[in-house]
Amino acid sequence: MSNHTYLAKRIQESLDVISILAEVLICNGGHKDNENDDNGAQIDARGKEGIHQAIRLIALASHKEFCQLATELEIPE
Repeated sequence: MSNHTYLAKRIQESLDVISILAEVLICNGGHKDNENDDNGAQIDARGKEGIHQAIRLIALASHKEFCQLATELEIPE
């Protein structure tokens, strides 16, 4: 596997994880203020903050990998 393929795969996986984490937050928010919902919100403020930070860290790492890939492929800014 070439380095370009490896980096592209890592970026794709990172975007998939960010999408899943965002979906978790959206679903949790849908239960937050619904008194008729037996399940209720499962993630508290600390958990939400942890997910936000995880998304941020994954996004920063993905950006670094994207920049590396663009540099190696000599894509102009």
